[in-house]
Amino acid sequence: KNRFYIGVEPGQGQAMKLLNNFLSATAMTATSEAVAFGESLGLNSKTMIDVFNVSSGQNTATSDKFPRRILTRKFDAGFTIDLLTKDVSLYLKEMEKNTNQDTMAKTVCGILQKMLAAMPGADFTEIYTFIKRQSKRP
Repeated sequence: KNRFYIGVEPGQGQAMKLLNNFLSATAMTATSEAVAFGESLGLNSKTMIDVFNVSSGQNTATSDKFPRRILTRKFDAGFTIDLLTKDVSLYLKEMEKNTNQDTMAKTVCGILQKMLAAMPGADFTEIYTFIKRQSKRP
C-alpha cells in the first residue's frame, strides 16, 4: 500500500521494519498494562480506549487493536507472539551492538519472552490477556 525509499545501504529496510515492530510492540504492551491497571481501579475498558483516542495516549493499539481485536475478544491480528518476540529480540541485539541505550527494548523484550513461554503461537494481541493475568495480586 505505502512504499518508501529507506536508503542505499544493505539492511536499512530490515532496520526500518525492526524499528516499526518495536514501536508497535511497545505501544501494545504499554496500552495493555494501562488498561489492565485501569480495570483494577474500576474503570471501563471501552471508556478508557475512547478517552485515549481523543487524548495524548492515542496510538495504533488504542485506535485499532483494542477496538477491533481485544475488546471484541477476537485476538485475530494474524501476527504471532513468536514472530513479534523474534523481531523485538533482533531489534534489541542491533541496539546492543550500536548503543548502550536499551532500557525500553530490554523491558518490552522481557515481557514478550515471558508471554512466548506461557502462550506459544498466540496472536500478539493476547498480550493484554497475558498482562492482565500477570498483574493480579496473589
